[in-house]
Formats: sequence, structure tokens, C-alpha cells
Amino acid sequence: MSILTPLATTYGARLSAYLTTYEDLKKHRKRLNKSLVKLRHNLDIVTKDTRKYSEKEKTKAITAAQYDEDQANGTLLLLIAERDSLYASEIKSLLEVSGSRLSSYKKLMVSRLKRAVQTSKKLLDITQNEKNVTVRTEIYIYAALTQGLYLVNKKRWAEALQAFSIARCGLELIASQNSDDNEGESFSRTLLEELLDTLVDPSLNLAVSQNEEEESSYDIITVARKHCHDDTLAYLQPAVDLIASQDPQFVQEFEEEISKTVVWREHTANVYNDEVSSKVGRLGRVEWKDFKEADDYDGLLQKWTALVDLHEADLLKNKDEDDLDRVQDGAIVLTYLKYHMHFTKVKRDLLLIDQLESKQFSSVAKKLQSHRDVLRLYDSIIGTVEQLKDLPGVYNDEDMYSTLENMERFFVTKRATVVADSYTLANKLPEALKVYSHLSRTFEVESNFYKIELFPYSVTSNEEAQGLAALIQANLAKTHVMTQFHIEQDNSDFVIDNVNKFPLSDGINRITNVGQKGAIKPVLSKAVLFDVAFNYISYSSRSEERGEVEPTEDKKKSGFFGIFGR
Repeated sequence: MSILTPLATTYGARLSAYLTTYEDLKKHRKRLNKSLVKLRHNLDIVTKDTRKYSEKEKTKAITAAQYDEDQANGTLLLLIAERDSLYASEIKSLLEVSGSRLSSYKKLMVSRLKRAVQTSKKLLDITQNEKNVTVRTEIYIYAALTQGLYLVNKKRWAEALQAFSIARCGLELIASQNSDDNEGESFSRTLLEELLDTLVDPSLNLAVSQNEEEESSYDIITVARKHCHDDTLAYLQPAVDLIASQDPQFVQEFEEEISKTVVWREHTANVYNDEVSSKVGRLGRVEWKDFKEADDYDGLLQKWTALVDLHEADLLKNKDEDDLDRVQDGAIVLTYLKYHMHFTKVKRDLLLIDQLESKQFSSVAKKLQSHRDVLRLYDSIIGTVEQLKDLPGVYNDEDMYSTLENMERFFVTKRATVVADSYTLANKLPEALKVYSHLSRTFEVESNFYKIELFPYSVTSNEEAQGLAALIQANLAKTHVMTQFHIEQDNSDFVIDNVNKFPLSDGINRITNVGQKGAIKPVLSKAVLFDVAFNYISYSSRSEERGEVEPTEDKKKSGFFGIFGR
């Protein structure tokens, strides 16, 4: 327990102890009392004579100088205020389960809250020289929460509105300064969200509903930033200046002219959150046509995504809303925000594809690797278009749904052209020809390919679709010629190119063309068995002698043609 973490020491300890029943609160209060006794002894602030205790009680005499000397004095006052606040919560829990002695218990609960408020004021006084602005801010938040609880029980709604407004602005500031990088900060964020969801926002809604001068159509953030500047609680007013010195946006009212409606297709919806209205207006004024890099659209995508999250949080808080018109407005606004968010993502991915395709590569392998990245990006784009088709209200809008169907076909076709180009680079021309032949048959573009011509950020157009169809036809013709040439090269007509192959008769006929001038090329002749054997024939000496004796001329030959003897 430390004054350096006022919220974690008080409400954080409650959250960790998981207090749900009257008995849980009572046990936690007793543990806190033991810590107080130990701390009093350490500081030597013990009142042994309990007669007329209020006059002799030493904690009232703690000064700013004592706090500057030892911060444990501030921790003591913080825990005393927390003990009284816990006692009030304990009584409230008891009242919820038991109806006996309601009036007396309620008075006791209010008196304990009043004492907690007085101790919180004392804590603010002695910590006025605190140099750690985060500690000072958290002390103001704790004081505002305690003051707000007291005022709600007293039904002083205007003052309660300011107290909880200051607490909310401070909690937003602390949350913005935290990150989820380590376990401690993650717990801090959980604590802040718990305080907002279970204490601050419900109390603000109650105060707004009871305040006749306040319009209930405003969202909680707008209400908090407006009423934190009220002057009903002067001692809490320095908290606004303290928050503004760290980040003025958390206490700044929306002064710009903002539209309270959005238009999507033929539907007009009211926007009840001024922050959403303001940010939508700012995004609408962004000069996106000057954006050349995908990084420019990353920031834009984050802003649209944050708006979607903010609006979904509002819808979740008002999920029990009975006003059907307001429910319908919320659904239309959500579709409007998601529609622009998805198109921003598509534009970002298209620019990434352009960057990859414009690069120069030193080898075919690197170019093919780039094509793999392009294919993944096209898969992402196609998935995003499918999400657009699933948005509420799209299916019933025939023109919109038909347009998105054709947009999906357009990007699927562009992806297929990348596949065909990859086959061409890999010297697989027949496969590339098959892809282009299929695209030529299936991708037909009419003049009104997109029935809705204007898309956010101009992601595509009818002209681009027609250009893609023309490109497919041109690539089909080019690939057809290249494929034919490739096949003829593979099946050479010249027998000399392959000594292990006998020439076919039709191949022999095409060796030369008498109609054209050309060089005479040799035809490979292959050895037969007799030709080879002839080189190895030898005759005996006897045969050679016989060969040397010449026959007599007068010897008569007999038989038919002299072949057969008599």
C-alpha cells in the first residue's frame, strides 16, 4: 500500500479481493483496519486517551510539511478515507439483502461517506506540493469518486454530475498513459475499465437522467467533458487544470460545427455520440487524394477502426434500449463506419500491390516470390469485399449487392492474371494460356459493370474493369503466340538434333522446302550390321592362293548361264 498508487491501493485492492457479498466487504474492512493500526504505530500517531477522541485525534493535525517529510502520512489519510468508504459499501450491501432498520442504516451509510469526503479533502490539502502529477491526478480522481457517491445518496444531481465528470476525464487520461507491456500496467488498465463500467458511467447516466437541464441524447464522454468545467465543486476544479496540463483533449469540449447525422445509401441516421460525429467529420475532410503511400492509409485505417470500436462500445452499453428508432440509427451508423473502414483497408492493400509490382528484381526467383506476396494481398482484398457483402442492409440493396459481387469478380480476375504471369515467368506457357483462355470466357464487362460508380477512396471503377478485360484479350493473343513458338522449338524438325532418333517419313519430307531458298543440311545415316562386319572380314592363305590361280580360257562353262555344272 502506497500513496504513489492511490487507485491501486484503494479500488485496486477491492478488485483483487473480489468483494461480492456483505461478508466479503466486512472482512476486507477488518484487514484494512489492521494495516491502519500498524501504520499509526509506525508514524507514532496513536491516541491512547479515547475520551473526547475527536478533539485529541492526531490525524487531523497532519500538515503538508509532514507529508513532504514522510509520504506515509498521506497513505494514512488515504486508508482512513478508504475504510469509511468501504464501511458505506458494506452497509449498502446489507441494505440490499435486508429490509430491517432501513432508515438508521441509510443515515449511517451517508455519514460514513461524508467522513470519507472530509478525509479526502484533507488529503488534497497536504499533498498540494506533490511533484508527481500522476499521483496528484489519482488523488483527485479518488476524491471525486467519493464526493460523487455522497452526492448521489443526497440526490444533489448537478454537483454529482460535476464530480463524476471530473473522475471520468481523469480516468481517461490515466488509461491513455498506460500500456499493456507488463503485468502491472495491464492490471491498472483492467481497474480503470472496471471503474468506468461499474461506477462512473452508471452514476453519470443516473445524474443526467435526474438533471432536467441536461439533454439525455448526449453520450457520456460529451457529458463529462462539458460538466467537468462546472463550478459547483470549487475544491475539485484544480483537477481540470491538472488534466489539461497533461493532455487538454480530455477536458476539451467539442466546439467545431459537427453534423449529428450520417447518410448511407438512402438511409439517414442520427449520431448520439458527439465524439463519433466530430471524428467522422474530420475524416471526411482528409485530403486522401494526396496520399501516395500505403503508410498514409494505415493511419486512416486506425482512425476508422477506433471509431467502429467506440460506436460498438456505445451500442453494448445501450443494448437494452427500448427506442426502436435509436436502435435502428445505431445499426445504420455502424454499417456506415464499417463500410468506410473496409474500403480504407482495400485501398491500403492495393497500394501495397502497386509498390510490389513497381519494384525491379534481379532474378526470376525473386520476382516469383514477389508474386506470392501479391497473391496474399489479393486474398486479403477478396476477404474484405466478402465482409462488405455481409454488412447489415447490403443484401437487401440490390444495386449495392450486385456491385460488390462484381467487385469480388474483378479482384478474383486480377489475382488470376498474376497467377498466369507467374506461369509465364516460370516458362510454363501452356498453363498460362489455359488461365487466360478461361478468363477470356468468364470475365465479361458491360458498360454498367458497377451499378454504383463511386466508392470511398476510388478503389476501382468501370473504366478499370473494362481495361482489365482488354488486357486479358491482349495477353491471351500474346501468350498464344509464345506457346506455339515454344512448342515448335521443343519439337525440332531437324533429325541431326537427336542422333538417337530415327527420322519419320513426314519429318524427312520437311527437311527442305523447295519453295524457299535454304541451305542443304546433312541427314544422319546410321550404320547397319553388314557395314560394321565388313571391316572385320579376313580370308585364309589357301583361299588367297586359289584367288591367285587364273582359270583357263578354253574351259567350257556349263549349265544355265554357267551357274550349275553338268
